[in-house]
Amino acid sequence: MVLDLRCIDPTISEAAAEVEGEFIERLEDDGHHHRLVVLAPHGGAIESHTDQQAEQVFAALGSRDSTLWTCKGWRPAGNAYRAWHISSGDLSVRSFPLLHSLAARRFQWAVSFHGYRGHDVLIGGRAPARLKSDVLNAVAKALDGTGVRVRVADPGERYSGQSASNLVNRLTVDGVGGIQIEQPRSARTLYGDAIAAAVTKVCESWIAADAGR
Repeated sequence: MVLDLRCIDPTISEAAAEVEGEFIERLEDDGHHHRLVVLAPHGGAIESHTDQQAEQVFAALGSRDSTLWTCKGWRPAGNAYRAWHISSGDLSVRSFPLLHSLAARRFQWAVSFHGYRGHDVLIGGRAPARLKSDVLNAVAKALDGTGVRVRVADPGERYSGQSASNLVNRLTVDGVGGIQIEQPRSARTLYGDAIAAAVTKVCESWIAADAGR
């Protein structure tokens, strides 16, 4: 007997996965750059709209300056979260072939889109405070007048993204370039595009500043 450690079906299309209630992995990458990786590990119906946000950022920045890694899961009867959610600290490269191809590479920055049951948009991760502040200010401006609060997660908070084992940190140089964005369902549903556009502008500024050094 051969044990296959992969969590995903590498052959199924996204449309078929949604109909059949499957779990898929996708990667857009030039295989060379070390700038930004954009992540959505819980896309599809697991944490809805997060994959679309990551794809929006990647589409704006392009493959020369960014890499996109997503996973998407569905369940026809619901409960995709229960069926397919794997915490960011438990995501193993042994189970995700496309993620494995990134494992030896370290990116300067990583941004990961998530959903949760809280009320605020939380900016977390192990990136320096100034980078989290950049994201906070941009997203807060985009959500001004909506009633959605945006704040930096407290270090000990459950969704702070501070763990060194969190994928958004693991993929960065010295493990300190990760930004995790946790969003309530209402924010993702109503303002997901605006949040992604704000994050895109911030990432563009980081990339431009780095290129000018």
